[in-house]
Amino acid sequence: MDSSCETFLISGLASLYFNESRDAFVTIKNWQILKICLENEHHTNHVIYMNQKKNTLLTTIGALTASTLVASASGGDWAETLKSAGKLYSNSDNPYIQEVKIFGRAHYQWNYSDGNSDQNFSGNGDELRRLRFGTSVKFLNGFKALGRINLEDGGFRNTALDYDGFDELYLEYGKKDFLGFDSAAIAYGRYKVAVGGEEHISSKKIKTVERSNINNRFGAIRPTGVRLTAEKNGVEYIAGIFSTTADDEALSDWSDGTAFYGSATFDALQGSITADFLHADSGTDADSAFNFDWVTSLSYSATYGDVDLLTQATYGDTGNGNVYGLVILPSTFIVPEKLEAVFRYQWAHATGDSGVPQSSSSRGLRRVASNEGASTGSGDDNHTFYLGLNYYIADNNAKVMIGAEYENTSGGTQDIEGYTLWTGFRAYF
Repeated sequence: MDSSCETFLISGLASLYFNESRDAFVTIKNWQILKICLENEHHTNHVIYMNQKKNTLLTTIGALTASTLVASASGGDWAETLKSAGKLYSNSDNPYIQEVKIFGRAHYQWNYSDGNSDQNFSGNGDELRRLRFGTSVKFLNGFKALGRINLEDGGFRNTALDYDGFDELYLEYGKKDFLGFDSAAIAYGRYKVAVGGEEHISSKKIKTVERSNINNRFGAIRPTGVRLTAEKNGVEYIAGIFSTTADDEALSDWSDGTAFYGSATFDALQGSITADFLHADSGTDADSAFNFDWVTSLSYSATYGDVDLLTQATYGDTGNGNVYGLVILPSTFIVPEKLEAVFRYQWAHATGDSGVPQSSSSRGLRRVASNEGASTGSGDDNHTFYLGLNYYIADNNAKVMIGAEYENTSGGTQDIEGYTLWTGFRAYF
């Protein structure tokens, strides 16, 4: 990052301390400046790697985080400004264009892991976990077009900013009192297909730094297809028919098999229940967008006094055996709306050679083990315990997360055991 860019950032941050009336503008502008600076550096063929330029980038991110905290403390409507910053235009009376929005998210994290598999290992590393930007347009009183791209093309200890395909891309038409439902929408494009309560929660709002292993075994799917969403009498429905042809960038063709997806969410037992099912033809083929034959999940969420609870049971057929497991995730605020304590227990079991998950260890432990030349493990039973704190600077739009996670996998060709210390910063608009 050249000196002029760094000076620009520092001057922008300093202005926040001397002009509180501009707190919201300066804070948001700083993030925009950071993005421009990083892009400029990329365009001069200096790909940004956090492990190579850690001091500069971490100092900048730390300064931006500090400016966010100062802006929050200075009062005013900073949080509301952040939440509404992406709405560029809104007019329901316009018959042509009703709304134009831009949105983005930046998720940065660091972890230290220590464990044992075929050898002892320990290490740490940082990662720009997600960097996404998108836009949506509502038009002609019922249509919506949305596109969101990934801008992080590196990984653990190897962060690089570059275009890395679409996260989602679709065209939708929806109305109230449509297709026999209270409201409904039909769409075609590239979607996130969610199976399980953790996966239904956006990464912008999850309460742990990473989702559980059993969730990730069947998560992170972005196939192309037709999707119907509907609501009637308080029940929310999702149905989809998707191509199993994989495409890492945008829309795929239909040259391989077909996947069928269904989901329903309804109130019951003083809470909310979500039932999911997905079946994929040729799901275990090497070039499939899916890596399993079928999976089903039942999730329950409720609030008991001051405690929010999410539970999730998942069962699936990987083609090489079955994988099933349970997640229990309670959370409560220690300081109302600001400081939250989170606990998660996960158990998963695999039959055959399917692994729990495929790598049999979480993202943090797995990455460190792999970088240190140790086995990432292969076993039948996986237990994980996570304990963390979340500090909400501006609700989920800006928060700091810390956590500690212990896990072990046993019963296979290579046991693995260890713990991970996590810290992360999440922001979106």
